[in-house]
Amino acid sequence: MAAAQATHPIDADVVDSVLAALDGPEPDACLAAAVALLHARGLAEPDSDGPPWLDLERGEGRLRLFAAAAVEPPGLRMRVLLEHALGAALARASELGEARKVREHLVLHQAASFDAILVHDQGVALDCNPRLVELFGYSREEVLEPGHVARVVAPEELAVVIERIRQGLEGEFLVTCIHKDGRRIRAEFRARQTQLGDRPVRVVALRDVTDRERAAELIRESEARMRTLLEATFDGVATTQGRGTLVRVSDSLVRFLGVPREKLIGTSVLDVVAPASREEVSRRIASHTVGAYDAMAIAAGGESVPVMVVSVQSTLDGEPVRVSAIRDLREARRLELERRQLELQVERSQRLESLGVLASGIAHDFNNLLVGVLGGAEMLLTTLQDPDERAQAEAIRTAGQRAASLTKQMLAYAGRRSLTTTEPVDLAELWQELRTLLEAALSKKARIELDFAPGSVVLGERSALMQVFMNLLTNASDALEDKPGRIFVTTERVHQPEARWSGALGAPVRSGSWVLVGVRDTGAGMDEATQKRIFEPFFSTKTRGHGLGLGSCLGIIRAHGGAILVDSAVGHGSTFSVLLPATESRSVSPPPSAATAPPCRVLVVDDEPLVRLHVLRLLSRLGFTVEDAATGSAGLDAIARSRPDVVLLDMMLPDLNGVEVVRRLRASGVNVPVVLCSGDLDAARERGLEPGLVQGMLQKPFDPGQLLEAIQRARAGSQT
Repeated sequence: MAAAQATHPIDADVVDSVLAALDGPEPDACLAAAVALLHARGLAEPDSDGPPWLDLERGEGRLRLFAAAAVEPPGLRMRVLLEHALGAALARASELGEARKVREHLVLHQAASFDAILVHDQGVALDCNPRLVELFGYSREEVLEPGHVARVVAPEELAVVIERIRQGLEGEFLVTCIHKDGRRIRAEFRARQTQLGDRPVRVVALRDVTDRERAAELIRESEARMRTLLEATFDGVATTQGRGTLVRVSDSLVRFLGVPREKLIGTSVLDVVAPASREEVSRRIASHTVGAYDAMAIAAGGESVPVMVVSVQSTLDGEPVRVSAIRDLREARRLELERRQLELQVERSQRLESLGVLASGIAHDFNNLLVGVLGGAEMLLTTLQDPDERAQAEAIRTAGQRAASLTKQMLAYAGRRSLTTTEPVDLAELWQELRTLLEAALSKKARIELDFAPGSVVLGERSALMQVFMNLLTNASDALEDKPGRIFVTTERVHQPEARWSGALGAPVRSGSWVLVGVRDTGAGMDEATQKRIFEPFFSTKTRGHGLGLGSCLGIIRAHGGAILVDSAVGHGSTFSVLLPATESRSVSPPPSAATAPPCRVLVVDDEPLVRLHVLRLLSRLGFTVEDAATGSAGLDAIARSRPDVVLLDMMLPDLNGVEVVRRLRASGVNVPVVLCSGDLDAARERGLEPGLVQGMLQKPFDPGQLLEAIQRARAGSQT
């Protein structure tokens, strides 16, 4: 067959057949058909040792044709024709293969891409990948329809997107898009201008960042809440970088420091830290120490402000920063100081109250003894005729009276001073009288200046108030230390006392009608330690003082419902301020008239034998029938047995106190008049005696006249 082919060289018909085979839609199939025709002519044999008669290379395709040994290759003209025809077919097949590979790669890339890709020309879509179809829910055909951009971009952002397309702006930006079902999608666009052949196009990669933006929004909201919480909890928040450079400050910190924000940003935080705290703050910043600590800040005007700083390490825009929350401690320090002062005041009041209870107990027992001492002295004076013996009895009575005066001062210190004869007291008149009385006792170098406001009238016991102001005036005179000086005494009406009176000693001070008495001297003054102790019993700065003067003054003022304040400094004198309740009344109660009591049956119930013995002897000599009992129970039995006309009942008894005895009497229907006796009458009143429960009260020690007057009043009160 090869010999037969060799006898038929290539002619025009073969070339036409090859050209006809190459004229088809599939380049690879056409080229294979043409090579098959040449193979039939012995011109497309496999590789041989000889040179090919045709060697073509187009792109990645190559075609080498060898002639069989018995076949003569085509002539030049035929070979040229075949070379052109086969070369064109080879090039077409190679190009088609390349295009196929490009398409395959493109499809692969499009299918594997996480981004949606859109190719458009001035908003008219030219191509897209499947991810874009999936992202917006539109089919490829719908995407390529005119006007698709207007359908998928949110109306409020469409104008901005069209303007970016018109200007050919590249880069990244966020756009709100609309899904086919109406859902809103937050998409990140990356746009780039390029060429498709000679045609300028815009390639856009889109990524759904809805979840990311939502998470970022939640983070921003959380940060805003935390920032708001921080600023609400603290008085400022500062963010620093490096060695303390301020990069962010809160509005509250700007207000707190009083420095504009632009003057703070970029400066060192140490510029607003007081010198005393700079080393500590600098050390904490350098060592990245977190936690809370106290420091001093500098506000506008140079004011040093105590602050608490709570610092943590954090990041800002990916950079390490230090966030410090700042709290203004001025109010806390003020409250702490007030708390400490209040604690000291309470402690002082409790100490004085404890000492007062002690003084009251001593005075109560001492008064019981003084009843016997003074009573015995009185009895002796009525019987003794010898002058020496009478002188000794007089000395005993005088000593007893001085002891009674001392116990009264102790009771006054304890706040147990009984105001039995209160009356309107004009303080202007009282001070004038006091000045006259003490003129000889006061320092001759003291210049006393009086200034009284009209209506300086209080309701109280004149003698007790005289004692208070006598003490204050003599103390002011002594403070001058026999040097020239002045003493100022003033009064004024006050309705709203100053806040400083909340720390005064005495009764609570509230709004109302008051008379303020001030006694100020230009003397030596007192240090703080002395001021804290001047009202304590037996404390005195005088060599001959017994230390009960100011203590009793405090008790008397407290009994009047008043208060006292002391202001003093060494070398600047002292001021004693007394606040007493004012009264508008000026009437004076008439003094009680002397009374005598007709003899009757009296029961004395007292646990002190001296008291019982004294009363029994005194009343027996005056014709009274007297019986005594040492306990409350014995007294109840005696009352039931003998039915006395008057009962002298001691307040403090070993088994039942006097109030309990009276209540049992009244509960049993016995209405015998009762005079309650005590060395501390205010303690009896504090027991809460019901009105009419007793018919009289008698302060120990008492003289015969006071005893008879109490008996007479009790009997008269029971008969009304």
